[in-house]
Amino acid sequence: MTQIEFAYETSKKVFAGELTQQDAAKCLHAEHGINVNSAKIMIAVYGKMVRGLEFKRALSARDMNYYLARFLADGGPSGLRNPVNALLMHIVYYENRNNVTLNSLREIHTTYSALNNGIKNTDTIQDDFLKSVEEAKELSDEERKRRLLASPKQPRTRPVMVITYERNPYVVVEVLKRAQGVCEACKSTAPFRRKKDDTPYLEVHHKIRLADGGFDTVDNAIALCPNCHRKFHFGRDET
Repeated sequence: MTQIEFAYETSKKVFAGELTQQDAAKCLHAEHGINVNSAKIMIAVYGKMVRGLEFKRALSARDMNYYLARFLADGGPSGLRNPVNALLMHIVYYENRNNVTLNSLREIHTTYSALNNGIKNTDTIQDDFLKSVEEAKELSDEERKRRLLASPKQPRTRPVMVITYERNPYVVVEVLKRAQGVCEACKSTAPFRRKKDDTPYLEVHHKIRLADGGFDTVDNAIALCPNCHRKFHFGRDET
């Protein structure tokens, strides 16, 4: 866990009334090496964002992106309403005060504001499709065939938002080197070798998804054969 992750989790406790801001800041300093004043800012910004209020002290664009990703993971698109409004107020305040343009923060605001306003991303569309498949299974054969006949042969298209994470190539290389051509889940040798460089084909999977606030680190990644990779995403939990 990084400092911003500890700050987020601790800020949640402050907002829930489990800790005072002063005690939380001292804890972040003593246990995680965060400067007390910086800790207070992280906590205060969290509180302002939860309530949709303007904040003046800034977080880095990277830390702000983490906060918003966690708000999305914790509360879904509706959980972004107050945070994105608070961020916009901060951007306007800071730009007017310092006569600058906060391009990175504006890009982050645009992304999460769109999600809050209901523009679906590819993950959401995939989830909706899988739910539709499950609903189709519950229909009688006759009803399903009737709907098939009434369905258009040409699939509809729809605009979507694609959020692309700029993954760290060094993480991918380190994880694949660690695996040495063997799936880290089933312990089988890679099923084939890549045409371009004759290296064993394995796929790097994040244990905690980046979309859920997971980190793009070696510790949070595992090398998998394609079959195990699909199982991690779609397989039944055997535990």
